[in-house]
Amino acid sequence: MGNLSSLIRDCIRKMQETFQDFICRDSFAKLSLDALIQVVQSESLNVQTEDQVVLAISQWTGSLKHTDGTERLPDLLREVRWNAVSNEAWQRIAGDENVIKLFPHFSDYMKACKAGCGKANDPLIPCPFNRKARCYNKNITLLIGLDNHQNQPEYTFALHDVSKPRESKIICKMPGRKYASAVAFRDKVVIIGGYKPRASNTVMIFDLPTRRSKPAAPMKFSRTECSAVRCGDFIIVFGGKDHYWNHHASCELFRPLKNEWKQLPSSQTARRGAAMVSLEDGRVLLLGGDTGDTILTLVECATLPTDDWRANTAGTYNPFWRRLTPMHEARMAASACVLNGRIFVAGGVSRHNEILQSVEYFVPPKDEKAIGFWTVVQWMNQKRDTFTLLALENRLYAFGADSFPGNTVECFGTPDVKGTNNLPAT
Repeated sequence: MGNLSSLIRDCIRKMQETFQDFICRDSFAKLSLDALIQVVQSESLNVQTEDQVVLAISQWTGSLKHTDGTERLPDLLREVRWNAVSNEAWQRIAGDENVIKLFPHFSDYMKACKAGCGKANDPLIPCPFNRKARCYNKNITLLIGLDNHQNQPEYTFALHDVSKPRESKIICKMPGRKYASAVAFRDKVVIIGGYKPRASNTVMIFDLPTRRSKPAAPMKFSRTECSAVRCGDFIIVFGGKDHYWNHHASCELFRPLKNEWKQLPSSQTARRGAAMVSLEDGRVLLLGGDTGDTILTLVECATLPTDDWRANTAGTYNPFWRRLTPMHEARMAASACVLNGRIFVAGGVSRHNEILQSVEYFVPPKDEKAIGFWTVVQWMNQKRDTFTLLALENRLYAFGADSFPGNTVECFGTPDVKGTNNLPAT
């Protein structure tokens, strides 16, 4: 009996360690309720957000195999850290007919959880759910690559653990489009525009928990090599080229929660291949780009609301686009991200058609009259264009490149972060 108990514990531990893979297997739907409760109890469950736990429970209850033995479903729901669940996941499970059918008092329980979320940190007040914080895995990131060497371009989705830089795990593949933009939105990836066999206005949404994709509302304009970034509840798309190879100056706002688009004021400068970042206060910056005649040092900034309920106010600032201090180097197909309030931009292609290694960062202005300033920092170990620059745990990571070799990763520790090192490309 002791050996059997030990085996069960080992199985539970393995399911916790491989949770994101396990929920995609047929065996997950066959798991008993008692076993599932033990799996999701763990504070070290291998998930990146609590939404993944909620979606897994919704998936499990949707199985037709659970016709009885569900009297402990309330115990399972109590293991969800409801104070860490996004509004979208909350609304999704609140209307889940399978859960309501199995747990008739589910709506009352959710109301109690809602009230308990604001008091979850007070140990003296009874809480209707497990208040022990999980250790979410912040080292895992999702990589999306496009294989251009095939007749039919294909996206590869892979999970990469930056603590194990030589390991990436492919989770799925799907048909792709060259020169599309990809933006993460909660537990989804929104793939925008691209070229196949001409510039497209198509938008696809890839759902990470289910690993399935579905079409979304199309853009007004066809775009390839456009710029896109998430800003709060919105995704902003700018520029690119249409199927006549004309450069766009237009800008559109996508509302994923409503699946609809809204036009924003255009820039004065049409271009493709600009880097784009957003700040927490709703500012969106465009960096560089290619007009067809020249590659730019230009930096432009617009301010947007960050909440979906304020979508009607988007684009009302006048002027909408404001010019800031230009970059030291002209760049297109560069990559940019925000780390500790500073905007880092790296690599890209220069006016002389050379691939760049250089890196610089921008300190955004604190008021509308200032224009900010740029500082040049240490170069990357490798020249990179059309790649990803990612901020994670106070470090910058550069993934891949369109130029050879395109499968390397390197890390840069910013000077004001103690204990970080500049790591060579791997």
